[in-house]
Amino acid sequence: MSDIRVLMTAYEIAPFYKRGGLGDVMASLPKAMSKKGIDIKIVVPFYEAIKKDYFDKVKNASLEKEKRIGQFFIHFGKGEEEVGVYRTYFPNTNIVVYFLSNRQNLSYINTRGRNKKIDQFAFFGLAVSHFISWIIKNDSWEPSIIHCNDWQTALIPLILKKKQNLSIPTILTIHNLNYQGKGSLNVLGLLHIKDEDTKELKRGTPVTEINILGEGIIHSTKVSTVSPTYAKEIIEEYNNDPIQYFLKRREKEQGIKDEVLGILNGIDYEAWDPKTDTNVSHNYELKNFEDGKKNNKEDLLKTLSLENKPTFCFIGRMTWQKGIDLLVKAVNRMKKIDFNIIFLGTGDPNIEKSITRIEKSYPLNIKTIFIFDEGLARRLYAGSDFIIIPSHYEPCGLIQMVAMRYGTIPLASETGGLKDSISNGQNGILFKKNSVSSLVKAIRHALETYADKKKLNSMIISAMKTDFSWDKSAVLYKKLYEEIVSSNSNSKT
Repeated sequence: MSDIRVLMTAYEIAPFYKRGGLGDVMASLPKAMSKKGIDIKIVVPFYEAIKKDYFDKVKNASLEKEKRIGQFFIHFGKGEEEVGVYRTYFPNTNIVVYFLSNRQNLSYINTRGRNKKIDQFAFFGLAVSHFISWIIKNDSWEPSIIHCNDWQTALIPLILKKKQNLSIPTILTIHNLNYQGKGSLNVLGLLHIKDEDTKELKRGTPVTEINILGEGIIHSTKVSTVSPTYAKEIIEEYNNDPIQYFLKRREKEQGIKDEVLGILNGIDYEAWDPKTDTNVSHNYELKNFEDGKKNNKEDLLKTLSLENKPTFCFIGRMTWQKGIDLLVKAVNRMKKIDFNIIFLGTGDPNIEKSITRIEKSYPLNIKTIFIFDEGLARRLYAGSDFIIIPSHYEPCGLIQMVAMRYGTIPLASETGGLKDSISNGQNGILFKKNSVSSLVKAIRHALETYADKKKLNSMIISAMKTDFSWDKSAVLYKKLYEEIVSSNSNSKT
């Protein structure tokens, strides 16, 4: 085992609690890092949903006999709050996962307004900072790096510096810049952080607000994001975003200019495997993908009462970010729809209505399923010919990687991690982002490819052979960890 000890923290982690792609990353990256010899532990909030939906339902799930292994107290707001510590192992690994519990602040994600969320994750950040002292004392394990993920954990670097006086280096990974944790300055009072320590929080935004992600950028040792192209976009394209102020402030505070490291996410090849996936009616792998894709497509179309035609799918959240408006416009612009499109997901009601309208126009070709059903999603990966990903922006995206793993060709916007993971014309088709006409051309290109079996099979083979395992990314993260630890050691000598 390496001398590098990493405490990784986030607000979600699959399979315990998952609300988005971050949950998948937190489920995969620690395992990959552990295989590279990194001593890694995880700490997350202990939501009530974790106990009810995981430990009470999953066979052989263990939570140290569902008893707290410890507790500590933190000064938050007007009084002392008790934080309970629970411990388990990540499934089928020796990676320890700690859960921090507090009935008032950590039992569920507060949806009663953004300030409630801000307060809640400020509490979690403070709890993690105290937990570090707890784990050093009680488990004789001292982290050499704290790896924070997204705004929900971005207060930790500041708290460690200004309240705990701990010199442990930190990494902040930005998974989606659109979510920054903006809220009332009152949260600083809850944390009992002095005004002179937080002047930077009041700039670049209205004086009545803080930007928690921005604070994390300023105070963390390193800032990373989830793809090289997204890192470039953050620096070059977000001109009117507060992010530019915080990067400049970071440069002033630490002498670091425009530094955002982009490391492409990966997927768990054990979790996403058409050869073993129990949701797939006909399992397959590269050597027999033709029969596998054909049989799964037949079953899928029969279930959804669709004819055997070139079949596209969309899987994901129905939000503006995902570019569904572009896809709706593209369909309306095409004079003839002689192919299938299957929509799976839920989200903005207005976006769902726009999809319903085109379904009514093409009832024999378009099918909408406004739920999220992972089993059905896996059947779509296995049974579709193409997956459309028209995102306005996409920090990384995992869906294109999963689709290619299942031999489904992505049609994707040329942005962020989509651009980094898809080689146009080889394992997928890229089109100009935010362009309806470019998307229409991409769909027509896909139909031409479908008609040429040799060309289609070549693209499928290339897609299935593309390595999206975490191995390459784990090497880069290990290098980053080693550089940070080495630099921190040198600064102490």
